[in-house]
Order: sequence, then structure tokens, then C-alpha cells
Amino acid sequence: MQRFTVSNLSGYLVTHGRTFREPKEDILFFNWSCDTVEFIFSGTHLNVSFRAGCGWELEGPPSDPDVPKRATWPWVAVFLDDNPAPVRKFEVASPNETWLLHHSPEPQMHRIRLVKLTENSKTFLGITGFSAEGEFFPVEQMPTKRLEIVGDSITCGYGNLVKDPNRHFFSADEDAWQAYGPLAARRLGWDCSCVSISGITAVRHAGWMGDYAMNELYAYTDRVYQEKLGLAPEPWDFTKAPNDVVVLNLGTNDCFGILFCPEASELERFTGAYLAFLKHVRQLNGPDTYIVCALGTMNYYLFHDIAVAVDTYKQQTGDARVSLLRFAPIHPFDGLGADGHPSLDTHAKMADELTAFLQTLN
Repeated sequence: MQRFTVSNLSGYLVTHGRTFREPKEDILFFNWSCDTVEFIFSGTHLNVSFRAGCGWELEGPPSDPDVPKRATWPWVAVFLDDNPAPVRKFEVASPNETWLLHHSPEPQMHRIRLVKLTENSKTFLGITGFSAEGEFFPVEQMPTKRLEIVGDSITCGYGNLVKDPNRHFFSADEDAWQAYGPLAARRLGWDCSCVSISGITAVRHAGWMGDYAMNELYAYTDRVYQEKLGLAPEPWDFTKAPNDVVVLNLGTNDCFGILFCPEASELERFTGAYLAFLKHVRQLNGPDTYIVCALGTMNYYLFHDIAVAVDTYKQQTGDARVSLLRFAPIHPFDGLGADGHPSLDTHAKMADELTAFLQTLN
């Protein structure tokens, strides 16, 4: 059995989404929802070794200092060749684990994709290496359009595998592969990446808990985990794989950030702050990317304010590649996922809406 490090395979591992290599231990981290590591392997036996980190969910009110905490570990799906469904899904539930990816009596060649199903901040996952009886081959990458979905728990697929609004977050219940963004991208034949964290706001609010707002993260590859490792956050290279479309589905949590803010002017401040974030997204992506400012499906308190920000932006810049999308509300017959989040049925309908909308952009 031969050992392959991440560096050994630098020309053979293709990544999708915002991934990074930690140089000291040579670990390839893929922490965002639906981040993917893809490669071609031919042989009889293949193992992958992971480095995992957990988040912590409180089992009670955060104001209680004695409330117990529950660890949340990452889940990963394994896809073979062009199969649209994973051949297996598993939880990496300790810091260092090795999993079997392939075994056959005679050599076989497969394109293998490892897709992280759970979100950043609550779960962390990296590859430390492979052990194999066989060899790796380069992946031929076909040109395709690129869709980036920037959002909160809705975009992550929070609790979409259950229909129980009284259930809280469990990583086993979250499947970003079946969330609306990646679903829409697959229907269009596009590549997709997600930059999303549960509870995150578009902009900072003094009355809302959270380590970051999205306008503080968006420019970076993975500021959340790189700072957790004690590394300087690495700016994301937007020119390396330019986005054709960026969808900003943010504002749901800003509603609560405003309601909990002691300052009465917080609602008025939001429009200007969102406008500044929109300009930031345009600056980073360049002039050709379409930007869709969306909201839904859990509340629409700030949709008017987002619309005002978009109108103001277009008047100031003349930028015609910015548009609005209001997702339909959750249908009562489709049920609710954990903590009232969209179920798989709702995500499928959101994907329908997003697919149709993206097809109108030209």
C-alpha cells in the first residue's frame, strides 16, 4: 500500500468551491457546504484520511452558563463516475479518521468526488492523504458556467432531511447537495460553490450574536477556519475561476439583528450597509458577473429595503447586471424542517424558481 500526501497529488486533485491547503501539516481543507475534491483513481484499493473539527450546539438558552453542549461533526458524500446519487454518506466523528473509498479484486478506474454535505463553522473537514494500491490520473475539466450562492442556514440546507420544526441542529440532518443552490446548478449543468453559514447576517448588527457578518467574510477563502488555525485569512482569487452568477440570499437574519438592536436607527442603517456590501461584491467579481439579490423563504421583513438598495445602486452606477429575486414563501403542505427551515420539498421548489430565473439572464 502506497501513501500519497496532498502535495504528492497536487496535479491530480481538482477542487470545487473555496478550499485551501494548510502548509504546515499539508492538509487540504474543504469546509464550505458542497465543497468538493475530485480525482480519477485506477487500482484495487483506496483509503482517504481525514482531519475533522467539530462545532458545538447549545442544548438550551445561551444565557445559561451551565447549558450542555453537543458536538457537531462533518458529513461527506462519495460519488462515483457520473452517478447523480452518492454511493455512500458518512460522518467523520473524530479528529483523525481513515475511510475506505474503493476496493475491488481487479483494478478498476473511477472518477471519485468527495462532497462535504455540512456547513462551515459548525463542521470542519480536511484531507491529510491517501493510501492506495493503484495510481491517480489527471481529471479532464470541461468548461462550464459557475454559480456562487452566498447565504445563511437556508442556503446550507439546515435541517432539510427532517420534517420536524421542533428539532434543532444536527449535522446528520443537513444535506447541502440537496439544497436549492446546488440543485439549480445541476439542472443547468453549471458548477456551483456555496459561501454560507447558519445565522449569518449580510452586515454587522450590534444586537445580533455571531462571530462574523458576510461582508466580513466574502473576500476571503475561508476566514472562519484559517483564523481558528491561527493563520492570516487568505484573500480569495476571484480571477482564478470567475463567477458567471452570484446569488446573495441574505437578510433573513438581519431582520433579527435589527429587532434586537438597541438603536432605533438600525433599520435605516441597513439599506446603506447592504448597498456598500453589494458594491463590494461587484468590485471583487468584476463587471461581467450577474448579481442576484434574493430573499426567502423564511421571512421578507427586509425585502423592500434590499430593493431600495438595489435601485439606488443601479441609479448610481448604471449597472444592468444586478437584479432582484423574491422566493415564494414555504407552502404549508410542504412541511417544515428543523427549527422551521425549508424541507427538501421547499428546496426543490426554490431550485425550480432559481433555475427559471437564471435562464432569463443574458
